[in-house]
Amino acid sequence: MKILIAAIYGINSYSRGIMPDWLQTQIDEFPEADIHYLTCSNSFDLCYFNKEKQPDICYRCKTGVKNSLQLIEGNYQHIKIDDIIKKEHRLLANRLFKEYQGNYFDLVYDNFEVGEASLSTYISITRDRYLTKMDEFPVRELVENALCLYLGIRDYIAKYNFNIVYNFNGRQEYVRAVLKASLAQGIDCWNLERPSLGGNIEFFKNTLPQDIKARWQNVEKNWKDSPLTVNEKEELGREFFDRKRIGEGVNMPSYVATQTEGELPSFIDEKSENIVVFTSSDDEYAALGDHFKNPFFKDQNEGLSYLAELVGKDFKQANLIIRMHPNLQYVNFDYVSYIKKLDQIYPNVHVIGPTSSIHTYALMKIASKVVVFGSTTGMEASLIGKPVILLGKCYYFYQDFVYVPDSKLDIKDLLSARLSSKASQDILKFGYYYLDGGVKAKYYFEDRKGKGIFLKGKRVFFYKFTQRLKAKIIQLIYWAFKIRIA
Repeated sequence: MKILIAAIYGINSYSRGIMPDWLQTQIDEFPEADIHYLTCSNSFDLCYFNKEKQPDICYRCKTGVKNSLQLIEGNYQHIKIDDIIKKEHRLLANRLFKEYQGNYFDLVYDNFEVGEASLSTYISITRDRYLTKMDEFPVRELVENALCLYLGIRDYIAKYNFNIVYNFNGRQEYVRAVLKASLAQGIDCWNLERPSLGGNIEFFKNTLPQDIKARWQNVEKNWKDSPLTVNEKEELGREFFDRKRIGEGVNMPSYVATQTEGELPSFIDEKSENIVVFTSSDDEYAALGDHFKNPFFKDQNEGLSYLAELVGKDFKQANLIIRMHPNLQYVNFDYVSYIKKLDQIYPNVHVIGPTSSIHTYALMKIASKVVVFGSTTGMEASLIGKPVILLGKCYYFYQDFVYVPDSKLDIKDLLSARLSSKASQDILKFGYYYLDGGVKAKYYFEDRKGKGIFLKGKRVFFYKFTQRLKAKIIQLIYWAFKIRIA
């Protein structure tokens, strides 16, 4: 048995707990296996977690990896990206980029959409959904690194004839390189992720965790394989949404903790119908191919404009209340200010900004209809008895507890109709999965209250005093002289 485990990310990523856990788990299960554990360890100085290429961050990352691996017992081979990228890989990538005349984010090599994967990283780092400032970012370096890694891993897999590859997430450029190199060699690649905080791991075979249908398959399997009764599972599913409602970050940060419970806008009255739109921070899903491609609009902003015009002109007795996602509060690009400018373009169109103390769940309660583009509030609203209209792709797009129009022309009919909630058990299946789905890790644990990521009971990354001191010296030298000594 030959196993390759790619743990490309380290510092500031919860993969620093997940991937060494899986390394130890595979050693336990296959003690005679030939296991290779791949890390970056300062092979690249640019990544999602180090956009400024700071050498002290690289040092702390590679040192944290080294220290964590001291907790691993058994036989395996630790390799670094520098060990597998050869001169010929760099020459090929460099030649390709010299000849390429297009947008780097459009580049595809063999089966590897290296440009799109790098775009995903760029947008995640900058929140620049429409690439207005891409000239200020080392785009070519990011894309070229990813292509070199793809070439190196592809040949490394062929050389050692691995039976299986394990990878983290697979969305962004370096981890997408692992996925695509594995598939190019006909080897199954399992992408690992976390469904929630607490210490569980989920697995996606030969696809991304953002694959809507694959995600639902995991949700269904988790429900069917559970030893609990249906009533117990449903109770836990409701618990997930109940805990979200009170501001607890169960599987992601809570955005309602800073809002004032029960607070509503002053224009709310008992006479008007209230159509409430909960937006998404859709830049997070802008570079995922067809997985999250909106079937009705170019993007969420086009959909919001359509709704504002439609309700403003044809539903004058109703309020259209657009609640901006709180995750947009620090985003200063035009696509965010565009939403704010929709406020009062008609007397009945209102926009509530991302920092407003207006309570999301109070809005949900007074809504006659809820419109979403993919936010989890769609599930929550349906669960409490609200009719929900979904106008974008998301993890519950194919489920029947929301109204999905057949075309853009059907939206007006849905807004006009007397709709009832389509709430179903499938919502609770999602809640149950996000509360305690996936496979319980043996050695990795992530505290639900944000106190840290642990491996074998020890918080990772951990450092000796001398290592912390060295990181500080590296940082100061870089600040003063722009010299890298990591």
